[in-house]
Amino acid sequence: MNVVLTTLNSKFIHSSLALRYLKAYGATRGQAYDVVEYTINMPVLHILSDITERDMDMLGFACYIWNIEMTLHVVSLVKAVRPDIKIVLGGPEVSFTADELLARCKDIDYIVQGEGEEAFANLVSALIAGQDGLTPIIDGIRGRASDGAFKGSTEAVEVRDLSTIPFPYTEEDMKDLEHKIMYYESSRGCPFSCQYCLSGNKNTVRFFPQKRTLQELQWFIDHGVKQIKFVDRTFNCAPGHHRPLMEFMRDADTDTNFHLEMEPELMTEWETDLLCHTPEGRIQIEVGVQSTHKQTLDAINRYNDWPYIQKSIRPIIEAGRTHVHMDLIVGLPHEGFERFGQSFNDLFSLQPQALQIGFLKLLKGSGVRRMDEYQYTSDPLAPYEVLSTHVLSYDEVRFLKHFEDVFERFYNSERFRTVFGYIGQQLIDSDTEDAFSYFCHMTRAWLDNNHHQVNLKDIDQIEFLYQFLMNRVDTIGAELLQYDTLCSYRGKVRSEAVGLPKQTKELLQAGEAFWRDEELAGQYIPNYSFKEWRQIRQQYVEMPMSEQTARYLGVRNIEAMTGDSGIVIIDVNRKSQPFVRPL
Repeated sequence: MNVVLTTLNSKFIHSSLALRYLKAYGATRGQAYDVVEYTINMPVLHILSDITERDMDMLGFACYIWNIEMTLHVVSLVKAVRPDIKIVLGGPEVSFTADELLARCKDIDYIVQGEGEEAFANLVSALIAGQDGLTPIIDGIRGRASDGAFKGSTEAVEVRDLSTIPFPYTEEDMKDLEHKIMYYESSRGCPFSCQYCLSGNKNTVRFFPQKRTLQELQWFIDHGVKQIKFVDRTFNCAPGHHRPLMEFMRDADTDTNFHLEMEPELMTEWETDLLCHTPEGRIQIEVGVQSTHKQTLDAINRYNDWPYIQKSIRPIIEAGRTHVHMDLIVGLPHEGFERFGQSFNDLFSLQPQALQIGFLKLLKGSGVRRMDEYQYTSDPLAPYEVLSTHVLSYDEVRFLKHFEDVFERFYNSERFRTVFGYIGQQLIDSDTEDAFSYFCHMTRAWLDNNHHQVNLKDIDQIEFLYQFLMNRVDTIGAELLQYDTLCSYRGKVRSEAVGLPKQTKELLQAGEAFWRDEELAGQYIPNYSFKEWRQIRQQYVEMPMSEQTARYLGVRNIEAMTGDSGIVIIDVNRKSQPFVRPL
């Protein structure tokens, strides 16, 4: 039997770990599957054409909220032109509503409910043996019988012994996935039962063998993988499991980055200390706080001790060696506009490198989908995003969507870390304005300029932010934005509108005596040698700067300023500290 497994990834850089697990497990049963991946950005007819070029008896799709509608479209087209192909759907988007999907789409033959390695292989074996895959019942398999009736299992399954599932990657994958995100897991399941999520539905956690996991991590390192993104829902739920892995990451001789989802409530001084002292850039953590409102947390069956979270996370952020990404969700029970603002301010006070604002999705199989008392209005189609709640109007949700967009463009982009580090501290120390109000003002300015209706270039966004800061008479913020722009874009993004005119040879030659004096310039620029004006013009920018801004940046030689300002030389590659050019 010829089997092809596929999925529609949300972006080209993504890859499917699930399909590779199915293929690896199938091989242990003597079954060979081909894997092919597409994206939701590809034309449907292009996908259809590619699929129908392949010789197959069975076609399996991995289904998620971002691809289910397009997947069903592709399924209907495949069946229309190749009716003999058996269509199998699996994944979280179909695992809890099998009969509903079978009724909606007559072209689906089977649905795999839950973790698919064993169930899918059992289905393939049954079909090879001439059975219909529904009688006798195969755990996890639901389908359409020849008479049209829905038969088979009604339960989502789990693989109890994860050691039976082989390592999913091959040497061939390393070539195909060179420029894509590499996903990996060391455990499955979650010990919590948050009502907006599916991971804790069975409240169980299972682990891959630790020795094997360490060997596989070394395999990634040996193959020069840039980032390994763990999909473990709660990476740090078992100290005996995760601590040796974290020690391995810390001590490895590698430039590989490890992305982990950590539960802050389970972090101890051990985890905090390791993340404060691990090599810079080695580990990044994602911390899902979601809300700091107790009534909200109680309603979704989640517990957060905010003072404890601050104690655990703040030192990691301040140490600056581990990238910290924190999450909030808009639309949770009892959290209206103002109360969401408080949760935002709470997380912002820690100054994480990224603060992601998500919007509640009423996932099929989740608890919140059944909570009628909160008067949810949501999109009936995937991703089932909430439009209003009992305490949050649609207009407020719509505004927060724009708020999230603006915040993502500027704060979370990390291109402007210096200016927002400064602004953030001012807001945290302020008695008159909080962070939520500040970014609400920025969002309203964005909307007033109709920027939400057009595609803007980087320089257009920078000009907006510069004008916003100037309107607030924030000179230091505006100058720090100039500095961030020079360094983030290596001096290539310039505009008169943000006080950054194009660099000219004549401007630099005004300080020719300094640039030609290698001994003097070498006091400020390590290993400096004068070669040609073109090289200097590309790497160094002379920028007027106020003394206040210079002191905040830690500019050297401030005493050389005349009055309350001076010309500061910026190395756009950040290889040398900014300094005032001596006269």
